[in-house]
Amino acid sequence: MTRTGIRARPDAALRVEAERLFPRARPAVLRWFRKHARPLPWRAAPTGGRRDPYATWISEIMLQQTQVAAVIPHFKRWMRRFPDVGALARALESEVLRHWTGLGYYARARNLHQAARAIASRGAYPATAVDWQALPGIGKYTAGAIASFAFNFPEPVLDGNVTRVLSRLLGLCFLPGDGREESEAYWDLARLWARGRNPGDANEALMELGALVCSPATPHCEECPLALRCRAKARGWQTLLPPAKRRSLPENIAGVALVAIRRGRVLMELRAGSFLAGHLSFPLFLGEKRRMRKEMTARFPDMDPGSGEMLGEVRHAIMHRRYILEVRRIPVGASTRDAPTGMRWIPRKEFPEVLTNSLTRKIWNITV
Repeated sequence: MTRTGIRARPDAALRVEAERLFPRARPAVLRWFRKHARPLPWRAAPTGGRRDPYATWISEIMLQQTQVAAVIPHFKRWMRRFPDVGALARALESEVLRHWTGLGYYARARNLHQAARAIASRGAYPATAVDWQALPGIGKYTAGAIASFAFNFPEPVLDGNVTRVLSRLLGLCFLPGDGREESEAYWDLARLWARGRNPGDANEALMELGALVCSPATPHCEECPLALRCRAKARGWQTLLPPAKRRSLPENIAGVALVAIRRGRVLMELRAGSFLAGHLSFPLFLGEKRRMRKEMTARFPDMDPGSGEMLGEVRHAIMHRRYILEVRRIPVGASTRDAPTGMRWIPRKEFPEVLTNSLTRKIWNITV
C-alpha cells in the first residue's frame, strides 16, 4: 500500500482488512437497502421471502449490457408471454427471438430457450451456482446472482457496481480485468461480503448501493452508509477510483444490404454464423469490397453487384463494432424469382412477425 492508502495491486493485508471491516459495514448497507431499494418487478420485497428463480434468471440475462430502465418494459412483456419455464421451453425459437426484440445480443435469447428446455426436461431448477453455470449462457456472475438471490446461498456476486463500491471502500486502484491475481482478489472480497445471514439481500444491497449512491461520475457520498469507512472518500479519490477501464478502439465494418421486392413479397435470408444468427434478414454482405462483390455475384449470378437503386445508408453499433451499410434495391432476375438457398420470399403483411432485430427494421424503414 502506498502512503496515500491506495492499493495499486492486491496485497496480503487486503483480506485481513476486509474480514475486519465487512461485519461492521454489512448491517449498515442492509438497513439502507431495506429503506431505499427500488421496487423492481423481478425483485421480492427486501425483507420478505426469496425471489422467484425464473424471474431472477430472466432479469439477470436481460440486464446484461442493458440499463434497468430499458429492461423493465421488456421484462413485463416477456413474463406475460412466457410466465414460467415451461411456457418458454414449449415456445418456438422464432417466437422467443421476436419477444427479445429491442434487447439486442440475441444469443442471450437462444441460450435462455435452450436452458429452459434443459430445466423443463430435468423437472427442477438447479440450486447451486455450479449447477446453474452448467446451463447455456450462464457465467460465473449470473450463476452466483441466481443462487444467491433466489436460493439464499452465500455465493459471490461481482458486477460493475460491486467492483466500484469495493474499489472505493478499500482503496483499490486496479480492476478485475487487469490480471488473474486482481480478478481473484475481487472475487475473494465478494465471497467475504456474502458471508453471514441473508447473503442474497447482502449481495443485492451492495449492487443497489453502487447503482444509486456510489455512481461512477458523481457519487452521493452524503447519502452513503459506508461514507465514514470509505478510504476513497477520506482521501478525496471518489472520482479517481476505480481506475478507468482500457477500452478497445471501435472497429468499422462496411457492408451492403440488398432489398428485392416482387409482387408484395420481400426476399429475406436466414442468417448463419455469428452476426444475427438465426434471424431473418435482408441479404447482407460484409467486409472488403472485392470479397463482397464476389459473394454477391455467386449468390445472384444475373445481377450486377454495382447496379440497383441506392436507397441510403444504415449505421448500426454493437459493442465496439460499427456497421456502415449501403442499402440497395436490386432488380428481380432469374436467380431471385426462386429464392436462392437459405432465402425465402416473405409477404409484406408478415413483416411485424419477421423484423426481430433493430438492424433489419432500420433497413426496412428507409425502404418503404
